[in-house]
Amino acid sequence: MGESEFERFRSEWTERMALLFEESGTSPLVGRIYALLMSSPEPVSLQLMSEKLGVTKAAVSIQVRTLERYGHCMKLPRGKDRKDYYCIPEDHLQASMRMVTTRLHSEMNYIEETLRKMPDPDRQAPNEQKSLQVLRQRYSELLAFYRVVFRRLEGVEEEMERLIADLRAQPEQDR
Repeated sequence: MGESEFERFRSEWTERMALLFEESGTSPLVGRIYALLMSSPEPVSLQLMSEKLGVTKAAVSIQVRTLERYGHCMKLPRGKDRKDYYCIPEDHLQASMRMVTTRLHSEMNYIEETLRKMPDPDRQAPNEQKSLQVLRQRYSELLAFYRVVFRRLEGVEEEMERLIADLRAQPEQDR
């Protein structure tokens, strides 16, 4: 018997997640583990993950730590079977938001630091003045962009929490 429609969908979606995670600099396996956990109604053991994904338990163990480090999954206390189980935490979207804003803050701080460290154009050789001026202009514009983004992000986490609470309060058929 062939794959069900959902299995075909899940397989394609899993590979898309693998590609997205790879594009962000992590192993494609991290994306596959994330997809598996996202579509699992119950916590999943390392052993079951390795079987479903066709990789070693050691590979899963290493890569699941990346998801755990970023708050995209969490390890549950060992069960009676002494296996490690993982699941998507209730606050996974908030963790994603914090990770993105932390990275953006870091980038904005680097831009501000770079602008502070730029030498005075008037003290530079004439052939360097124009390059320095254009660099300062472009970095100033980049800093303005980041400031606009942060202004727009104000209140997003609280709004997200309200929307999630509303969604979870709705009967499943209404979602």
